[in-house]
Amino acid sequence: MKKVGFVGWRGMVGSVLMQRMRDEQDFAWIEEPVFFTTSQVGEPGPDVGREIPRLQDANGLQQLSSMDAIVSCQGGDYTKQVHAELRSNGWTGYWIDAASTLRMHDDSVIILDPVNRSVIEDALLAGKRDYI
Repeated sequence: MKKVGFVGWRGMVGSVLMQRMRDEQDFAWIEEPVFFTTSQVGEPGPDVGREIPRLQDANGLQQLSSMDAIVSCQGGDYTKQVHAELRSNGWTGYWIDAASTLRMHDDSVIILDPVNRSVIEDALLAGKRDYI
């Protein structure tokens, strides 16, 4: 994966995800991890074992739309605010979200790997872009 944006990585869910990704060395698979914030734009990002850009604005649609994928643990209000606007502006990247906001949308796929790994693989082949 080339450019992956992370939003909400400091909260309870996001911090567990970050720790797990560090432990599993998942950041080695991401060409350019970019961390977004709603309150600390320009500050240094988290330690992921490699150099990363300074924190970006989580409401900056232009920067967000340059991502190949966005992983959001920011919550449902953020998803409601940003997801639809990105999609309506033509963004076709992967949206991976811990919030339940998009759970019942026709274009969304519920991800419970490894429980439904075959569903996830089928959705990837079918071109689905929202994984909740």
